[in-house]
Amino acid sequence: MKLSIPYAFQFLERVNVLAQYYLNKDNTYFNKTISVLFCIGLISMSTVDTTAQITLIASNNTANKGETIDVPLQITGFDNIFSLQFSVNWDTTVLAFKEVHSFTEALPQFTADGIGVEDITEGKLIVIWFDNSLTGIDVADSTEILVLRFEVIGEEGTTSSIAFTNEPALIEAVDATSTILDVEVIDGEIVVPGNTTTTTFLQAQNGMRLFQNHPNPFYKNTTIKASFSTAEWVLLTITDTYGRSIYEERFRASNGLNNILIDTEQLTVAGTYTYTLSSGTHQLSKQMIVVPQ
Repeated sequence: MKLSIPYAFQFLERVNVLAQYYLNKDNTYFNKTISVLFCIGLISMSTVDTTAQITLIASNNTANKGETIDVPLQITGFDNIFSLQFSVNWDTTVLAFKEVHSFTEALPQFTADGIGVEDITEGKLIVIWFDNSLTGIDVADSTEILVLRFEVIGEEGTTSSIAFTNEPALIEAVDATSTILDVEVIDGEIVVPGNTTTTTFLQAQNGMRLFQNHPNPFYKNTTIKASFSTAEWVLLTITDTYGRSIYEERFRASNGLNNILIDTEQLTVAGTYTYTLSSGTHQLSKQMIVVPQ
């Protein structure tokens, strides 16, 4: 599929914005990045792939005010990739940025030099990486490419998304054939527990407890843990973001902890789902995230 002339100029305009953004930054990595991205812009006027091939994933977590929390960023579908850039935004009234650490060794030359922190006070951070060898890099699915560290400053009951955005830098990936790839994103959320928020598990009046599934996000299978004060019949229901029932299972739960295995044969489309356990008049719900395989 050919790129239109307006799109090509739009791409070059993005490079220009980044160049202006780091004009006063004495950083060899970013100087090289801008030069390489400009070359990509010229080359990639011929090809673009709008089929989603890469997914960026931020984790969900809970933390109390005053605690330090780490938020891993994962990636899937990273095959033969030459460059990647994106922005991460958060609510500065809930989270105070501290640092970026644990850069994956799977991406050569990926260090703190690839992080733009000029807009940190506004809750905006830029991530840029490119392959100096110009050959393209493969990274295993669900690899944590870096970890964001925050101090929780929000009051009880507040939340902040960890959102992949186009501000200040647009989300973009280019493969080794100079093809611009579409990028899917799954945002995370940090919850400061309060009287109306949940922690690691939910509990109903009859003693039923529902825990967060693990792993989450997942792309093959995950386990939902639930505990019961007595053996009883319960109904597990999984719904999509539109409230449509995708999967139902009625089973006899045993007294104590129960493990419920879910795999992607039941959930064939990537996205966010809600799983609900029903016992008599009691219901508990949590969310799970399925990423592309």
